[in-house]
Amino acid sequence: MKRVFLLFLLLLVVLATTGCGNDPDEVIGIRGEVEEIYTDEETLAVVGILVEGEVEEDTMYDSANVTINEDTKIYRGEEEVTVDELEVGIIVEVIFDGPVAESYPAQGTAKKIKIFED
Repeated sequence: MKRVFLLFLLLLVVLATTGCGNDPDEVIGIRGEVEEIYTDEETLAVVGILVEGEVEEDTMYDSANVTINEDTKIYRGEEEVTVDELEVGIIVEVIFDGPVAESYPAQGTAKKIKIFED
């Protein structure tokens, strides 16, 4: 009986430490097409994008206003690129940093944006 209890306890510890295998910081908020690009009126720097797509099994939102700041990482494949690579019509995947306002469209700051190749 002790052996069964120890095996059960070991299994419980393993499950508790590994969880479901998903990194909560890497949850995909939205995957979809860039519909609009927002720029700062004075500097003309890109400060955000509107992304629209479909809620899929691994995404949370179908429409989101995505704020872009100096901490946002943007990738095309494995290569980190600049915000200048963002264009209306391209497909992106966004991982949010911190809380996301549950408005419609959702509003949040991007931690990572992945640009999909055509």
